[in-house]
Amino acid sequence: MTDATPTHAPKSPILATLRFEGKTIRATRHPAHGRMLMAHDVLLAIGYIPKPPHGARPILNGLKVSDTNRITLTRGDFDTTEGRPEPTFSKATFLNRVGLDELVAGAAAKKVKTFGPWMADVMENGAPKRKPKAVPEAAPEVSAEGLPWED
Repeated sequence: MTDATPTHAPKSPILATLRFEGKTIRATRHPAHGRMLMAHDVLLAIGYIPKPPHGARPILNGLKVSDTNRITLTRGDFDTTEGRPEPTFSKATFLNRVGLDELVAGAAAKKVKTFGPWMADVMENGAPKRKPKAVPEAAPEVSAEGLPWED
């Protein structure tokens, strides 16, 4: 009997960066919560400006993003072994897929016009889609008797 858990799956989240229209959005794949994007970076990318001392919290509250879809991660939560990037923040709020959907639903349509489709693609596949290569269609096979109209 084999274990269904892959041995290469990280036990801690790994910090990564994505690009959206020239802006950097920090992302992670958390073992328990799946793919997540940093709330502060997402808000900046769609045109909101989080301000100290509360940062993204007031904007997320205004956009009706529920607390259950906000995950706070600290610098120590991330796996920085094997040369992986170390976070520059002490703690940050990340949004899971449902939280991002809530944010997109509550934000001004103009601000999320291009972000919504990009975000959906990134959250589903982990990276923006590329056009698939064309696969040539195989010709239908002809039975040994030949085609029905060939007599």
